[in-house]
This record gives sequence, C-alpha cells and structure tokens, in this order.
Amino acid sequence: MRVNGFHFRAVNWHVESDGMQWIDQRLLPHRFEQLVSNHPEDAAVAIESMQVRGAPSIGATAAYGLALAWKKDKEQFFDHWLPRFRGTRPTAVNLFHACDMMKRCAETYPTTSQMIECAQGYADSEVEANRRMGGYMAELLAVGERRILTHCNAGWLAAVDWGTATSGIYHLVQAGEKPFVWVDETRPRLQGARLTAWELSQEGIGCRIQADGAAAWMMANGKVDAIVVGADRIAANGDVANKIGTYALSLAAREHGIPMYVAAPCSSFDKGCPSGGDIPIEQRDDDEVLYMDGLDGAGRLQHVRVAAPGVPANNPAFDVTPNANLSGIISEHGLWRG
Repeated sequence: MRVNGFHFRAVNWHVESDGMQWIDQRLLPHRFEQLVSNHPEDAAVAIESMQVRGAPSIGATAAYGLALAWKKDKEQFFDHWLPRFRGTRPTAVNLFHACDMMKRCAETYPTTSQMIECAQGYADSEVEANRRMGGYMAELLAVGERRILTHCNAGWLAAVDWGTATSGIYHLVQAGEKPFVWVDETRPRLQGARLTAWELSQEGIGCRIQADGAAAWMMANGKVDAIVVGADRIAANGDVANKIGTYALSLAAREHGIPMYVAAPCSSFDKGCPSGGDIPIEQRDDDEVLYMDGLDGAGRLQHVRVAAPGVPANNPAFDVTPNANLSGIISEHGLWRG
C-alpha cells in the first residue's frame, strides 16, 4: 500500500544489499523508517522486539530470515536457525508455517538463490491471499452505511501488503465507496491508534480513533454496521486467537446484533490445534502496560510511565474468541465452513 503516495511492503527482499528490508513499526506514526540487514539474527530480533508484527508479516520475516541463514550460516541452519526463529513468538501460527516451508526447501539442498526465491514466494503468496480475501470481505461489508469497527492493526503493516481486516475496506474504496472506520486504540501497544489510523489516513479513508472501552457503547447507539478483525491463529473448530480485547468485542457484538467477521489467510489456520483452549497465549512484559511512548510539546519522542509506581501489570497479548460469537471467518477462499 501507499506511504506519501509511494508503494511499500511491510517486509521485502532488498536486492541492492542482498538482504532483508522492513519497516520499523515501533516508530510509527511519528517516524517512517526502513531497516536493512543481511544477518539472520537481526530478522529474529525484529520479530521479538515487534519491529515487525502481525501474523502474515511475522511469517514473511521468518522466511526471509531463514533465507539469510542459508546464505550466511548454512551449517547451523537446522540445529540453530530453525529453532531460533520458531522461538521468537509463540501465538502467530504463520511463523511456524513459514519455518516449515523453508525447512522443506532446505532439505532439497537448494542454491542460495533458490532459498531466496522460496522466501519471496511465501511473501507473495500472503499478499495474493490478502488481496483475494479483500474481495470476499468487501461483499459482506457493502451493506448499510459501512461504518466499520476494527481492533488492533490487521492492515498492510501486519500482512506484508493489503492487510487482512483492512483489505475489504481498501476494496470498497477502489470500488468508489466511502467507508468510515472506528479505530480501537488497542491497549497496551496502541496498534490501532498508531498503525491502523496512520494506514487509513495515508489512503485518505475517513476514520476516528476511540478508546477500546467505547466500542460497546457505539454499538448500543447504532453507530457500528460491522466489525472486522484479523487473527493470529485459528483452531480447527474455528475459535480465533487475536489481539487482547477481541473476545470482549465479540460479546458486545452478539448482544447488539452487530455482524463480526474475522479475516485471515489460510496460513493463520492451525488444523493441528483442536480448539481455542489449545492455543498458546503470549504473556508480554509488564512495561508495555506501565509505560507509553509519545511526542512531547516540542515534538520529541518520550518514554513515560503512566501507571502508579510499584504496581505490577498483567499483560496477555491475545485472547480467544469462540467461533459461536462470530458471524463468519473469511479467507482467500471465501467463507470458511469448517
């Protein structure tokens, strides 16, 4: 999608350096910066530190990172680099699908160019899946006043390009429609306020940031026509792990009769996971809740504590929404039917 009128992907192969390039999402929306590296450890750290986040983008980063590992340290590929990338984050299943694919490629003893092509193929397949998914999603959203509520960032930053939840919104715009988006700020890391709102504004799409706790009240007042979120992992029974707060949204949506959809590529489905209770939920550092980043009056980026001193935090990164609470799950193949 576009930044200042130019097309970018969240992560890509950087031909000039023969390495990987990615957008540092921690700096947005205050600063747009791309990083480049040809060392696999930097790719792994990018995932762990949330320079790159969002399930499809995490998978693509792992694929590119493993291509770098094959290029730089082939002897340690199976014993060190595969476990290294598998251990970066536990919930997004796209990461493990990408690692499995690169492992299968490596077992054929390919050339470095072939490994890079494999990684590029993985990223391209995610982008195409997101594009196709958006077409199906747009048909479901093309009703009512098209006031759509999103949670977290399931946009192109999270999904290499197009996005998952936002793909349908972009398709509506390209068809000449004018959707309006309520953007949940998404505590504690504010991916909605920082990333989704920034993406939508770059595309000229009307939106407004709101506190997470405002969502149910907006539904009660008839100001939401549909909810669309992404997914980090979908169990075999259709239960969905997504950013913390998604489960609460589903309860409010069910109470008020608001359709709630999950948009996710097939790479986010985990057939080996029977139900949502089997999905590992990442517990992240207390500081993400206790501190916030922002610009001060002079435009300087500051890291400040917002919580009472000496009090610890609870910070589960994801929750699980039962399939029964959802109106549907949309993949690149259309409506998922189990």
